[in-house]
Amino acid sequence: MRATIPQHPKPKLFIRRALLVQGVLVLMATMPVYAVSGQATAFAVVFGGFVALANSAVLAWRMRAARRLINTDVQQDLRMLYRTGLERFVLVVAFLALGMGVLKLDPLALIAGFVLGQLAWLVGVTISGVRHIED
Repeated sequence: MRATIPQHPKPKLFIRRALLVQGVLVLMATMPVYAVSGQATAFAVVFGGFVALANSAVLAWRMRAARRLINTDVQQDLRMLYRTGLERFVLVVAFLALGMGVLKLDPLALIAGFVLGQLAWLVGVTISGVRHIED
């Protein structure tokens, strides 16, 4: 007698949807900033938001890479976790330093855009996750 293993459909990649929602929310939130404070402040907010978007994209890329690894032990998983955290930290610090140092963007607007982007990521993951569960 042959045992059968139930085949579950592959989970949909809802991270792309979350990244899209994050990008759209950052751009939508920048419009009132542009109307009130002008182009320079709006650019700083957009730059900060896209730093958060790049951070999220690295996380999505690493999650996809981790899905391909089948036979890993706990130490390899932990190394990948630490490496991903370090990569994301260095990426954010480098982009924020670029924005504040080289581009001379308004630091408060830049950090506000980054925080806005992180909140948009949480909203995007929440929205995408709910849709993923309902599908």
